[in-house]
Amino acid sequence: MSQLDNIPPHLQKRSISPREIVLPLADALEAIDCLESQSALILGWEGWVKAADGRVGHGSAGYLSTSTEHLSVAEAAADARKTIKAGALDWQEKHGGGTDVLHFCITVRPTS
Repeated sequence: MSQLDNIPPHLQKRSISPREIVLPLADALEAIDCLESQSALILGWEGWVKAADGRVGHGSAGYLSTSTEHLSVAEAAADARKTIKAGALDWQEKHGGGTDVLHFCITVRPTS
């Protein structure tokens, strides 16, 4: 089972990874809502960057959440929303006007 199986098809199509949930800000926030409604625990997220030429890199964005494995589903979702928004704001302040786009790779522990 792929991490993408945890989100609706319209979001799966927008992921820049064929196996992982990697979405731009608005879609990432929508995915968090979907995941929370399914009781899927968000374990954390990592910033990925998509360049104008289509290249994708992960880890180089320098954005990473802390593990939320010890939190409830609702607390982990709230933490992910808060920290993803903060990461996006920081990215905009540092890289606004550039052609690279920050995406968020969200990792979940699926429901059974």
